[in-house]
Amino acid sequence: MSDEESPTRRRLLRFGAAVPLIALAPLMRLVDANAVQLPTTSRTSGTDLIAGQPLKVPVVFDALGEIRTIYTMDLVDQILAGGTRAISITLTDPKVTPINAFDLMMKDLADYNLYFREHHSHFQVARSVVDIETARRENKLAVFYNIQNSTPIERDLDRVALLKRLGLTAVQLTYNDHNHAGTGCLTEGDTGLTPFGRELIEQMASDRMLVDLSHAGMKTMAGAIAASPRPVIISHTACKALRDHPRNTTDENIRALADRGGVMGMAQMRTFMTDAKTNNLDVYFDHIQYAVKVAGVDHVGIGSDRDHRVIPHTDEEIAALLREEGAQFKPSDWPLYLEKLNGPRRMEVVRDGLSKRKLPQSAIDKIMGMNVHRIYQSVVG
Repeated sequence: MSDEESPTRRRLLRFGAAVPLIALAPLMRLVDANAVQLPTTSRTSGTDLIAGQPLKVPVVFDALGEIRTIYTMDLVDQILAGGTRAISITLTDPKVTPINAFDLMMKDLADYNLYFREHHSHFQVARSVVDIETARRENKLAVFYNIQNSTPIERDLDRVALLKRLGLTAVQLTYNDHNHAGTGCLTEGDTGLTPFGRELIEQMASDRMLVDLSHAGMKTMAGAIAASPRPVIISHTACKALRDHPRNTTDENIRALADRGGVMGMAQMRTFMTDAKTNNLDVYFDHIQYAVKVAGVDHVGIGSDRDHRVIPHTDEEIAALLREEGAQFKPSDWPLYLEKLNGPRRMEVVRDGLSKRKLPQSAIDKIMGMNVHRIYQSVVG
């Protein structure tokens, strides 16, 4: 089918009409070929290759993290050396106004696709768990796309299929505020999942996209867990029973998530877990072990919600965060990172910490990524 005849292309142009053509151009091949075809240059590692066959060894999968287009390949080499082989990253600042959300998402998608194409020796754009195996055979990082707010969809359920076609695999229902789908965690008076939110979840299930409930209010979260015909993920959160923070999740919702086959990813944001600004690593493992106690070991993973760079403790970094995050960041919250998890090899630190807590190897492998892998395989394919 030609570009002119492609209905997906026509929908893309209709929904993204405000995006400059230069931003849309890199996406046309993705839309019509249903894949990002990258050159075949590889950096094969004997560790992950098993005679070219699908890999059986456990995968380290960050359910929600950051890859920035300013990252050097030296930094990416450190991420890989730390063990991470798959990650889900966010397109578009979820705080942008709904009227701009779709267009900005499209621009981000174009920027990331170009970046990953330019650095094809290190990255594999991923649409399914099969792409993780390809990435591991070639010692690359498999990157899944998500959005952390459903505002780019607005009220048009046709956009779910379009986003899937463009390569997105997960949509977070709400951010911190109220939207068409439900109520975010920083909004007083959680009114719960809306009728449109139910329709959106059903459409996402039909199109095999993963529903993410991070940042949701507890009532909205509970309604969404109950409404979803497929397992859902809370990709980056912590345990409200250990720290009563708006971004954390109640035991009731953790249990409900697990009962329906879902997974929660443990975030690495210090403010979610402790006031201590130094010597604070142990609290991270306290939250993981508590989540395992509540949900069971098959339903806990890692969702770092963190940059991979070593972030310096400087006034310049605080100023940059104020520009990025606005009123939702207070300088008194600095540093946001847990002291020993501030850098590209943090998953290595997590694995070692879980081992020191005497968790069995099978449990460590599940938490480090196999549980996230399982839910992606179950829902996305």
